[in-house]
Amino acid sequence: MRNTKDLERITPLVWKELKTLGVPFFRCGIFIIREDEQMVHAYLSSPSGDSLAALHIGFDDTEVAIIQPALTNWRLQKDYKETWNQSEFIKNSKTFMKYGQIESVQKYQAGETPPEKLVLQLVPFKQGMLYVGNSEPLIEEHIDLIKTLAQAFSIAYSRYEDFIQLELAKVSVENALSELQTTQTQLIQSEKMASLGELTAGIAHEIQNPLNFVNNFSEVSKELLDEMLEAIENGDMEEVHAIMADVIQNLEKINHHGKRADAIVKGMLQHSRASGDKKEATDINKLADEYLRLAYHGLRAKDKAFNANIKTDFDESVGKIDVIPQDIGRVILNLITNAFYAVNEKKMAIGKNGLDHGDLKGLTTYEPTVIVSTKLLDTPLEAGGERKGNAVQISIKDNGNGVPDKIKEKIFQPFFTTKPTGQGTGLGLSMSYDIVTKGHGGELTVETIENEGLSDSNSGRQAGTTFSIILPINTI
Repeated sequence: MRNTKDLERITPLVWKELKTLGVPFFRCGIFIIREDEQMVHAYLSSPSGDSLAALHIGFDDTEVAIIQPALTNWRLQKDYKETWNQSEFIKNSKTFMKYGQIESVQKYQAGETPPEKLVLQLVPFKQGMLYVGNSEPLIEEHIDLIKTLAQAFSIAYSRYEDFIQLELAKVSVENALSELQTTQTQLIQSEKMASLGELTAGIAHEIQNPLNFVNNFSEVSKELLDEMLEAIENGDMEEVHAIMADVIQNLEKINHHGKRADAIVKGMLQHSRASGDKKEATDINKLADEYLRLAYHGLRAKDKAFNANIKTDFDESVGKIDVIPQDIGRVILNLITNAFYAVNEKKMAIGKNGLDHGDLKGLTTYEPTVIVSTKLLDTPLEAGGERKGNAVQISIKDNGNGVPDKIKEKIFQPFFTTKPTGQGTGLGLSMSYDIVTKGHGGELTVETIENEGLSDSNSGRQAGTTFSIILPINTI
């Protein structure tokens, strides 16, 4: 059951099951009741067992007399019985025809002459009512058999609803990915958001894995549901339950990976919008780790030769602090991207000129390394008076070539860049500085050791650059 046609196809199967159970009847059907739509979807069979009509009737409809009592008893999960005489049968047939839901009165009554009497027995299940029509009232034994069939149908229909949700989730993820690609195109044209262009391939890498799981498991579930229909038709309830267990397991996996893809897309779209000035409690360790991974995958996708040793050292006592996550995330992203650029430039220079050459003289081995760490501080600010409470430090350290002293004081100036033309806007560090200092009352500092090889034999310090973001915890 994957659409309306599938539900129409299930009516003859219900007919067959009723015949197998020995229930006396000449009409049957399924009423699917949707509170969210305020609609009753009725799928009816003909006296010969064929699918007759699909009726879609609103809750507020008063012309179709059976709708209101059916709704009342379904909400109470009680059986309901109603008897139509010949004139009432003709009246309801004409009502259905007026709505354009049946082709003719003759088709509905299955002949030239309508039945003299129709006893409608409705049995509730979670999603609606199973309807059985007979010329005489049913005995309790037959009603119990109908109830068993109704519960079996309810389980199968629950799997159908799960599959529909899966299909919707799949479409939602695909639409979100398309929206993400459109958003990325717009971001590339904005200098303020140019740093996010580095994440294009990284985001695609991150989202492709859960999307693949959604696609694969949805296809498998689709096949399983087809098999379950056949099992229902064959009356093999043991096989139905076995297939249901597999579908449930698949849906749990799809739900997990769908949520992962959804979180990635929402995060990306969130960081693409204007952030305003709203601070919220944010897990700094998680934020730093997420951007480290995305930046790395982004560079790897653009340059397969790129590689670097990544290390993290997160202080678990940091917890959550009040920041504007979109802005601090942008700062972390910019600093990590710069660190990767620095170690890659050094590696390429070594590849071209070799070790122990020129500015790298004395270097005997080199492994590009970027370290992202956090630390809880309780020291006062050097400027601006004493800090009330603790602060958090986020450090991004690389072992690249370092920053020359002559340009160190300029790196936070707008439009200043050391990258070749076309590879940098010169706004990344200046924007980062403003976000940290003006937007969060913190500090953005840089420490660097220029071209001293792997380490300084006198100080033991490692060559490279460390940017530190210091955020006061009590800034609201």
